[in-house]
Amino acid sequence: MNTARKNKNSQQPILILRSAIPGRQRWDVITIKGNKKKAKALQYALECMPHFRQVQANPVSGRVLLVFDPQQTRLNIGKLLATTLRNLPEVNESMQPRASSAENLRQILKAAGPDRKKVGAAIFFSLVSFAIHFCEGLFVVYTITSRSKSLKSGAEVQQKPLSLTTTALCSVLLNAADTWARQERLRRWHELGLETRQTLRARLIAKITEEDLAYFDAHSTGGLINLISEDTASIGEFMSRGCEMAVDKTLTVCVSGGILISSSPRLAALSCVPLLPLFALPRFFGKAITNAFARRSESSSRFSEALGNSLAGIIDIKSFTAEEAEQRRLRLLEADLADASQQANDLWSLQSGIGRGLYSVGMSINAAYGGKLVADGTLTEAQYLRAVYMFPRLLDAVDGMAEVRRVYQKALTSANRLTEVLNHTPAILSGPVKRKRSNFAGEIVFDNVTFSYRPGIRVLENVSFELRPGQTLGICGHTGSGKSTLLRLLMRFYEVEEGRILLDGQDIRELDLHDLRAAVGLVSQDVYLFQGTIRDNVLYGQPDASDDQIREALLEAGAEEMVAALPGGLQADVGERGRMLSGGERQRIAIARALLKQAPVMAFDEVTSQLDYDTEATVQRSVRKVTADRSMLTVAHRLSTIRDSNSILVLERGKVVEQGTHEDLVARSGLYASLWRLQTGDIQA
Repeated sequence: MNTARKNKNSQQPILILRSAIPGRQRWDVITIKGNKKKAKALQYALECMPHFRQVQANPVSGRVLLVFDPQQTRLNIGKLLATTLRNLPEVNESMQPRASSAENLRQILKAAGPDRKKVGAAIFFSLVSFAIHFCEGLFVVYTITSRSKSLKSGAEVQQKPLSLTTTALCSVLLNAADTWARQERLRRWHELGLETRQTLRARLIAKITEEDLAYFDAHSTGGLINLISEDTASIGEFMSRGCEMAVDKTLTVCVSGGILISSSPRLAALSCVPLLPLFALPRFFGKAITNAFARRSESSSRFSEALGNSLAGIIDIKSFTAEEAEQRRLRLLEADLADASQQANDLWSLQSGIGRGLYSVGMSINAAYGGKLVADGTLTEAQYLRAVYMFPRLLDAVDGMAEVRRVYQKALTSANRLTEVLNHTPAILSGPVKRKRSNFAGEIVFDNVTFSYRPGIRVLENVSFELRPGQTLGICGHTGSGKSTLLRLLMRFYEVEEGRILLDGQDIRELDLHDLRAAVGLVSQDVYLFQGTIRDNVLYGQPDASDDQIREALLEAGAEEMVAALPGGLQADVGERGRMLSGGERQRIAIARALLKQAPVMAFDEVTSQLDYDTEATVQRSVRKVTADRSMLTVAHRLSTIRDSNSILVLERGKVVEQGTHEDLVARSGLYASLWRLQTGDIQA
């Protein structure tokens, strides 16, 4: 997708169309990249327009997602975007975005976060842990000051310090309590993070699986996997590590700062010298670090996607001896990921290094000035020791806030991406009419159906036909004529642009999606078997079926002997995507799975293309016998597969050019007859 609009002055493209499907487009808008205010303004301006159902403008990536009614085929999105960008200064003053990144994170935590009682318990143990650890530190200060006073007085009667045994015992008890409280605190927060991540992943997986196929056409598998794994982990990390550190560091700043002020206001004032730069560091580096981690996340997604594609296509890679080329491609993506990771790490290390430098300088200045105050008699040794003890804790807490901010910024970036998916409304929604599978007769009507995968490129145009209950319809035509698309539209994987599809006289858009798809047994040309056993895969058709029913379905699909010959039989492992089986074996397992479903309508898409003629004939006889009372649509290039159909539909460039029985079509000497001659060399029926 290369459509671009250029700035008249610079000739640099400011709008680049990245993906487009009916009702959904994604654009690169150069002028909003790195400009949060302009991105918010653009999003608000587009949201105010009646054309759009959903708008997402991301200032980090510079991308704009637009969701609109797919029926608006005449809507020029590029022109509308360009016009809106030009008019932004006129509407900037009154614009307020609907939801900020912080609001997105808050909504996600509200929906997927743990119970408030569990959060309260974690905070309670943070308070207990802090109090014990703080008391442990004060005990050390007390031990030192009491010994010092005793030695200076020259007589232990004036202030008898604790004995060595008592000191050791108290120290052990405090340390044990501190260890227990710290462990309990970390465990509670870790459980909150895990619970949040698991809940969010479950919601995200449920949301993604409910999307229509057009959504998956526009989103890469690697990107979706990255969302489910890394972005949910970022939210979980914020809930566990980020919130735990935020509570601990906030308590440290408040208590240590209060004691430092009470011990010596002048020392406290001097402490502000390094503290102010430490507070300013995250704000100074924040934007650069956020962008760097966002770039690393995008690079990681691209690498994961490319790696997955390479592993999935390993047979083609080896057959074309393209191992070196593929290795180079992956090395380039890995280098980009390494560069993005290094950039993020360098910025983070620079911020941390500056923080440590300020920490050391501040500690030295504070210790030297405190010693001077003790020598002048304006500060007691006890006050000095408390200040020396509290000051590094205070600096460490302020420096630790930078880590809290990093985790928070990472969570914000993930929250924006997750919100885009969780708030997305599928273009195909379930209808209100519920109907049991057994109540469908199987009558199918396509009434002037027109459909396009991409705007302006029609795949089907005014297609009409009728299939009565119990009849079979064969569908043939050249590659790309729209044969498989008919079956996808029947399943409502995609929505028709014009016309309608009726099942038993009911528009399928009014039917409950689950009931509609339960009424159709589909076997697609790209057979997919899930990793597991043959039994597991066949049971997809009917999860509560018995082994006898499974064997019967395998027999009807001509696969019983094949399964019996495999080590383990029904328990034989098919491997990832069924790679342990041949193409023909996978097809027969898929046919058995569809037959076990016992749907009133069967839809076969090139299901015998990888079978030899004898096996195909056997499978066809079995399928015809089993589906004698069911409606059946069969897509095939091999015309012998559909020769005995009650009616045959011939498609050419998305249009119905012929329809009739095999004998009628051969007699017409049209496209079907031409295809028949090419395949058989004999025009006779």
